[in-house]
Amino acid sequence: MDIKEMTEEFLACPKCLGNLLYKEIEGKKILVCKNCRVYYAVEDEIPILLIEDAKSIDELYIGADENIF
Repeated sequence: MDIKEMTEEFLACPKCLGNLLYKEIEGKKILVCKNCRVYYAVEDEIPILLIEDAKSIDELYIGADENIF
């Protein structure tokens, strides 16, 4: 099972318990919570779901043609 399938089936945002979306942006693998407007890093196929390590999606550079949601 890959990280994308695992995210959709088993993982939830640790802050709000909402759904997470798996994305790859600029070579970074991340899990995005639309409700909290944060993302969590995925390192070596391991999601880092620590609330204190979450980063605002506003800090993430997204090209004009990229739609995070």
